[in-house]
Amino acid sequence: MPLSAFQKEVLAVLAANRSEESHFAGGIVLNAPDNSPRFSRDFDIFHEVAKEVVRASDHDVVSLRAAGFAVETLSPYGEWEKETTFRKARVKGAGEVLEIDWAADSAFRFFPIERDPLLGWRLHLFDAATNKALTLAARTETRDYVDIIEFHKTFPLATICWAACGKDPGFTPLSLLKMMRRFARVDPAELDKISARELDAKRLKTAWIEMSDEAEAKMTALANERPEISIGVAFVDASGRPGWIGDDPSLRPHAPSLRGCWPHVHGVESGTSPGAHLRE
Repeated sequence: MPLSAFQKEVLAVLAANRSEESHFAGGIVLNAPDNSPRFSRDFDIFHEVAKEVVRASDHDVVSLRAAGFAVETLSPYGEWEKETTFRKARVKGAGEVLEIDWAADSAFRFFPIERDPLLGWRLHLFDAATNKALTLAARTETRDYVDIIEFHKTFPLATICWAACGKDPGFTPLSLLKMMRRFARVDPAELDKISARELDAKRLKTAWIEMSDEAEAKMTALANERPEISIGVAFVDASGRPGWIGDDPSLRPHAPSLRGCWPHVHGVESGTSPGAHLRE
């Protein structure tokens, strides 16, 4: 994120307990490498069913305490609920505090959960990007703003927005982008707290305006030129890497599914949702 020495020690314990059913998600998926732009004060661990939240959080707390960490389980009722879709704990050490959230999340995604040498198992980076777009469309958090700009360096914002609508069909690509623009703001005090390298608010704003304007133009052009293309799909090459079909016509649509899947490219696919539905 990059991670502090303390966070790396906690992560080593947690990573050993991860699986496809209990995997890392959220900001750490993007920001765990040492060259990441920002720090974080929490780890997010996602699960497909509620019972896994309870099982995994209990197991993690036992493992952390056995490793010598002080762990405080947080609950408004004084003790953890036996049946829940969300749990939180606070780990303290080396003068630092790290919060861990265990939550149930939809299994509807574009790609399967992946193995990771640092995190054990984690959400695919593209699914993390689409989740971040939906998050930024619902709240103003400086970390979301920084993250979506970083994601754009790997996946074009147009393909992120177009695909994210498959996870929330209430959005069109342009309406999603409109909401992201509404919440895309920087809190200078928060930026100072999370910056792991120099992050200039003016440069971030310039980057955001340029990438969001480009995404709007690309999505509008695709709707006009390829009305047969469904919204809510990713565009991938033969290896499964997402990109923007307007930049590379050889890319093929790849729809989200339960637990995600690796795409098999057999030929041109077309959807039933007309491109006109892109418009608000």
